[in-house]
Amino acid sequence: MTTTTRTTGLRPEDIVEVAHRLISEHGLAEFSMRKLAAELDVNPMTIYLRFDNKEALLDAVARHGLARVRLPPLPVGAPWPDRAVALCEALRRHLVADRNLLPLYASDGRMSNAVVQSVEQGLALMEEIGYRGDGAVLAFRSIFWHTVGFALVDQSVERFPANGPGGLGDLVEIDESTHPNFHRHLSSFTTVDGDHLFSHTTRLLVAGLYGDAARSMEPT
Repeated sequence: MTTTTRTTGLRPEDIVEVAHRLISEHGLAEFSMRKLAAELDVNPMTIYLRFDNKEALLDAVARHGLARVRLPPLPVGAPWPDRAVALCEALRRHLVADRNLLPLYASDGRMSNAVVQSVEQGLALMEEIGYRGDGAVLAFRSIFWHTVGFALVDQSVERFPANGPGGLGDLVEIDESTHPNFHRHLSSFTTVDGDHLFSHTTRLLVAGLYGDAARSMEPT
């Protein structure tokens, strides 16, 4: 693409929007001011008329990304486990959608509105069933880091471990004499539906927290 020397009509917010999209699609490591200028069809120096340097632009991109997403409200009147799972699913969707921007957010210890909102909602949920103080924080951290972990491996969880073409059956030979259980279940290691697996494991974790809270409330 041939760049022009257009300098008027290009707003800082337009630059930030395009930079945000490029980083979201290709990752922070692939981002450069020259690529941004080519996408905007301007001379790279035009961007520096709006931002002093790349760091100033990335700071604006981070603030833009952090402010734009909020989690949907939890389902009103739904049972506690359903609301807890809904919170985790909404947070995971946010993290997966912004995966390529997470290093930018983390570099300066920033947290998005969605993450702050999840902490607020999560702590309220834990206190609702009886957790208090450090206990409420520990209970919330259990579901929070479970959710973050799934988001970070979202692209690979569907493929590993899986049997079939390119899966376990092609990569390793499972000896029935030394790994009888693995060998017996090998055919079940098909491609995983990441959404289903996340929902399943989250419900197990939430059920455990719910049961633990109920036991702690029982008279001794």
